[in-house]
Amino acid sequence: MNNTFFAPAPAGLTAEQLAARQQREHDSNNAIATMMSNGPAPSPEALALMQRHVDGELTIEQVIELTDEMLKARYAAKAAAGTPPKEGH
Repeated sequence: MNNTFFAPAPAGLTAEQLAARQQREHDSNNAIATMMSNGPAPSPEALALMQRHVDGELTIEQVIELTDEMLKARYAAKAAAGTPPKEGH
C-alpha cells in the first residue's frame, strides 16, 4: 500500500523525471508523517506548497521560505486582532 498526501504523477514524464518526482514525494511524505507524529496535520495551504515541490515547481528551500512567509503573515494578523493563532500550519 502506497500512502501519500500528494496527487499522482502526470502522464508523459520521462523515467528520469518520474524517478526524481518519486524521490521528492517520498521525502515529502516522510517529512509530513514525522511532523504529524508530534502535532497536527499541515494546513491545506502548506500541503499545496509541498505538492508544488513534489511536482518540481519549487525547491524545498522555496517551500520553506514561502511557508515561513505564510506563517508570519498568519501570526501577525492574529496578533493584530488580539486572537490566539489556530494550531497547525
